This record gives sequence, C-alpha cells and structure tokens, in this order.
Amino acid sequence: MIATRSAVPPKKPHAWLLAALAACLGGAATAQSIDDAGIRAGRVRSDFPAGVGTAASPLSLNFTLPTPEGCLFDAASSFAACPGRAGLPNLPNGQPVWAGALETREACGGSTTRIGDSWIGCIAYDTSPYFALNNPGSQYWVVIGNDEPSFDHCNPGPPGLSHPIASATATPGPLFGLDVLSTGGSPNKRLRITLNLANKNFFCDDVGHYVYTIPFVSVGAQHGKGNAGPVATISRSGSPRGTIVFDAGISSLAPLGCRTGTGSICNSDSLGVHAGIYGIARWGGVPHMLFVDFYGVGVQDYEMYAPGESKWNWPIQDSFYYPGAEIISMVAGMQLSTYCGIDLPRYTTNLAQHRYAVDFGKLFACADSLGLVSPPMPAGDIALDGIHWYIEGVATLGSLANDIAHAETAIFVQGFD
Repeated sequence: MIATRSAVPPKKPHAWLLAALAACLGGAATAQSIDDAGIRAGRVRSDFPAGVGTAASPLSLNFTLPTPEGCLFDAASSFAACPGRAGLPNLPNGQPVWAGALETREACGGSTTRIGDSWIGCIAYDTSPYFALNNPGSQYWVVIGNDEPSFDHCNPGPPGLSHPIASATATPGPLFGLDVLSTGGSPNKRLRITLNLANKNFFCDDVGHYVYTIPFVSVGAQHGKGNAGPVATISRSGSPRGTIVFDAGISSLAPLGCRTGTGSICNSDSLGVHAGIYGIARWGGVPHMLFVDFYGVGVQDYEMYAPGESKWNWPIQDSFYYPGAEIISMVAGMQLSTYCGIDLPRYTTNLAQHRYAVDFGKLFACADSLGLVSPPMPAGDIALDGIHWYIEGVATLGSLANDIAHAETAIFVQGFD
C-alpha cells in the first residue's frame, strides 16, 4: 500500500538526512529530486524555446529508429501511426503510414513540399506561442499545451504548443491556463493548470467546418527540460526514493457541454474530462509513460475498466517526449486497489486538496505483472525522468482547474516512512 501524509514538507531536509542521502546516492544527494522542491521559485516554461516550430526555426523530425517507418513503434501498432512521415507506401490495410490520432491530413494540412522524410507542412506552423513565467533560465517546470490531432494546421502552433498558454484570468481567456499562486504567506507556491474548453474556437477556417479535437495540458519536472537530473529513482519493490509526494485537487470546474452550433462534433454522449499525474521512465531502450487518473467523468472516466497499454510515436527531437513512449493507463480508486493493491484517493468536486504519495516503482511493477510493459521491468534501480500533472477533455463547453503544491521526492521529506 502507498502511505499518505498530511504534514507539510519542511523547508529543507535536516542535515542528518542530507548526509544519509549523500551516502546512499553515492554523494549526489540532490541528483535525484525535483530541483524546485516545494515549488518555491515557481519558474515555468513551454517545452519548445521561442520560435521553434515555425518557418524560421522548423521542428526536427527524426525517422531513423529501427522500425519500418523509423518511428519508435511501427505505424500499424501505434494509435499515433508515424506522424509526419512522408515518402513511404501505404500500410497493407491501405492506411497511410502517417494517418492516426496525431495526424489526419497529408502534410499536416500544410505545404506538401517535401523536406527530408517529411513535408514543410509538418515542421513549420504559423506561430510558436512560447510561454515563460518568472524568468525560467535553466531551471523551470515545463508546460505542454497539445491539441489532438496536433500535427495539423487547424492549430496555430506546433505539436505540444498547439495554442497560446496564459494565465487563466487573461483576456481573452485561454484554452490552456497556467498560474503560479502564493499560498497563505508560505514561501511555497502552487501550480495551477486550467483547461477551459469554452475558450476554444473549434471551427477551423482551413477546412471550413468544426473539427473534433482533444485538448491536453500538463505541467511537471523533467530531466533535461528544466530539471538537472531525474526526479526520483524507482525500483520494483518500491521505496521513498521512487515516491513523489504532493498536495493536489480540483480548484474549480464548470460543467461540460456542447456550444450552440457544434453539434457536428459534440453531443451529450461524447463529453468527458480526466486529470491526474504521469511519470516517465526508460528501460530496454524504450520510454514508458504511466498515467494515473485522479479524476474522470463521462467518456474519460475509465475506473470500471482494467489498466491498459498503448503505443505512442512522437518523432519530434526538439521535445522531451521524443521519440514517444509505451503508454500505461491506470485509475486511482477502485481500479488501482483491485488490480494493484494500491490505494490512492481520487479528486473530489468539493474543491478539497488531497495529500498524495505516489510510488511509481510499485505502479510500474504492477503494470509489469499485468503484462502491460515491454520489455519487462528489470530488477534494480531505474531513473524516473519526469513527473507531470495533466488535464485532458472532450467538449466544447466546460472547464477544470487543478492545483498542485508541496511537490517533492519522498526521501527528502521529513517524517516520510
């Protein structure tokens, strides 16, 4: 079972704890942790630097991996296919190698002029709405604002930065909101991500009609993208070294619905939103991304199902997501308790914050025991390269905001056992 704690983490680990950590981590006590522990600085930046993904600084797509199309997974086995890939014959089922959930139009709906193994349309978008808050420099929390199909010019920006990210209180209101908030006189801050579906125009001038999309926003700490090292070290047996502790919960919500005139892409049976955390770890040459839903409603409430697995290609070398990942999907509450013997609270709609201790080693080990990871999870220590909190929704009205506070690797938190 995963224990939870209600105590607020101290400002700094005690000296004896630092000494013990230095010994057990080979003298590098801070190498496996969240750089901005407790969210004190609250610096945030988008995945891409300014301008990346436009004609002046096109995306770098890489198709050199050892699969038929050069993506991490072969196109036929991935729900994402091999987006952006040009110059290959169709798959045996007649589907283009690029056609999947991420790309639905040849050349991403842009210029069909070939460039390498792709098209200009897939590497250069109209804008790249770079986001930065509190002078991020080299240390920051990284934010993603993606709208599937994201390899598409119905979005003004490139995949992972599909639309502008702004304060949820900005005018006009953003689809993707990010705020850093003070917490009652404490030096620690809160990260707030907001998905406001009412703030998106789902009509695409490029095609002349409404387009069904799945907006997604996340914020987190990632090795090599604002965090100097891995955020934790996981193992099959679980430990505080692989456990992330934090407070989180819904801070506001508005009911999902369908805006007048959007009936072609939205109806009462297609509405849904979910929110939670995901962790990223790599072994056997394959990144693995494990999602845990803390909240889900409508078509994105998966609690009644078993944990699942899917394959996701993301050939953008500029992104920390490159080259994609094996996706593991789990749900806190009944599902995790039944299949993994792990108890984690779900978000509640009374806007309460919940204390979490998420042992990613035990979660990945459970996924492995269920046959959901390939290659199998090895024995020994594995770096947890990143942890991120997310919201994803399908509707044309409605919003959800998620607050995160006191985030840290458990081994650095006084009183954790």
